[in-house]
Amino acid sequence: MLSRGLAILFACGLLACTSQASAETPPKSIELELFEKSEIDRSKGCSVVLWQHNRDTETDKYAYLFAETLVGEDFTRQPARIKIGGVVKTLKRLAKGGKTTGYDLYEFQLYQLPAANEFVVLQLELAEEEGEAIDVLAGKMTVILDGKEPFRVSVKGNAGCMTPAAPDGGQKLASPRRSEAAPPAGKTASVPAASLQSAEVGPGMFERYPVRPKQVPAKMTAAAKKQFGCDPALVQKGVMAFQLSEEAAIWQIPCGDYGAKFSAVYAIVYIPDPSADFNFQPLAPPKGVSRGLGSHALMDPKWDMKTRTVTGIHAEGKGSDCGQFERYQVTEEGGLRLVEFREKTQCDGQSLKPQDFPLVFKAK
Repeated sequence: MLSRGLAILFACGLLACTSQASAETPPKSIELELFEKSEIDRSKGCSVVLWQHNRDTETDKYAYLFAETLVGEDFTRQPARIKIGGVVKTLKRLAKGGKTTGYDLYEFQLYQLPAANEFVVLQLELAEEEGEAIDVLAGKMTVILDGKEPFRVSVKGNAGCMTPAAPDGGQKLASPRRSEAAPPAGKTASVPAASLQSAEVGPGMFERYPVRPKQVPAKMTAAAKKQFGCDPALVQKGVMAFQLSEEAAIWQIPCGDYGAKFSAVYAIVYIPDPSADFNFQPLAPPKGVSRGLGSHALMDPKWDMKTRTVTGIHAEGKGSDCGQFERYQVTEEGGLRLVEFREKTQCDGQSLKPQDFPLVFKAK
């Protein structure tokens, strides 16, 4: 493990050593190149990729700078790749440090090229864990080759696991974290709720994958805005889907933006044609209790895939001295069944963990 301070000192030390070694003759520049989109195949398994910060991986033919394949449930790293002067170079990770949000991806990472004294240093800003694939919001990749001027480039990136193409030809990026296994290939999703009653819905069928913004029908976002006041632009944050059968899924659709947190609404969706059949799912509180976000939206949702449950916390007052804690379980029909509800109504300055709020309801 490499601490943040050591990572920076080591990187700076390498840069200084390179400068000294090349002081007698003008250093040559490093011909770092972008991979063509076709050279980065993310259609199988899990991977980490970085691209040039001002490139668009959807529209630009050349965008990627760094690619690393991850294998198995523990995300064992295969040699990473960069391209220099038209030649693909492999990298081996030597050290890591700083924070991580999954996939064994860290803020600070040191890689070695095949030649002696040649390295790649990554300094990354990782997105907070939100149940989606991990994004690299910003960062720097420094390439250090013997006898050449160090090359530093701004990057963005992503870590995740891909399943086969969706019906519209797009890929689906899943988001297992740390020790959570990747979803199996070949699973797409969804059917109307009525068809679920006769579908085979077992524990192995409940898989998570993201939906690209362009796959979310305008009809759906318009309905969410009309019925619940949701902001249609928030689909750009990512819609998360949970497979229920070979054709049916429940979609978690961002609804309200609250800075570091967001609220979401849920719909059962027929994936072959989402605009043709989707049904928003109500969230029913215990009798006599009013939910802080109305009848459909859940604040700051967190999922437990093993139990098929999602929790929401609607905190009020200063810190967590009042509010609601609720937990729902996905039924075989795709609905959300309340299994636990806690509420602290008095904002008295006495902070509690939301899961320790007074119990109002617990399913038997």
